[in-house]
Amino acid sequence: MVNSRYDKKTKEEKKNLIMNIAEKIFVEKGYQNATMTEIAKKVNIAKGTLYLYFSSKKDLYFTSVERALTTLKNLIIDNFKNCKNGFEKVVTMGKTYVFFSTEYPNYYKLILNYETLEFNFDDKDQHVKKTYERSQEIFELLVSCVKEGIKDGSIDKEFDPSKISMILWGEITGLVQQVNLRGKLYKKWTGLTPIQIYEYYIEVTKKMLIAN
Repeated sequence: MVNSRYDKKTKEEKKNLIMNIAEKIFVEKGYQNATMTEIAKKVNIAKGTLYLYFSSKKDLYFTSVERALTTLKNLIIDNFKNCKNGFEKVVTMGKTYVFFSTEYPNYYKLILNYETLEFNFDDKDQHVKKTYERSQEIFELLVSCVKEGIKDGSIDKEFDPSKISMILWGEITGLVQQVNLRGKLYKKWTGLTPIQIYEYYIEVTKKMLIAN
């Protein structure tokens, strides 16, 4: 029994190690150019051994993305603890996404890669399906926070929860991507640091959402 638990723990540790190394390669080279041969070499295991943990490159990629999305979701939920209403939860989601992009750069870049590339994969595939479900869970979390804010009076009741959530999510993900890519250029143009840009965006969002 002890050996069984130990073996399970060891296998899980190895699986996480593979994903840690694979995500760096996926970020650096993209999904199409990454190979299982290179990943196995970096992990220092035989390619055949790699397939004992992941059935394919697609399996490894989407499992890694799912882990990144789960980490983001858990951070958001954890940061809700001190929120008093729906409005504060919406603001917290934006702040958490910014934090996530700086403190978990490989996870962030992996999610960005997943969200910006067009994959012609069958969404009936379980690995793909689980990843899409994690993305949907985060979006639905935002929608529920907006609904909560409208109900408790902290967010303007004129907003359609789904529509404004789509706008908010598109804004914060787009802003973070642009600042990551062109932060130095924006500072030259405006004198604003990335943190100042994010803070100003949060303030503008607050003014837009808050109930009069």
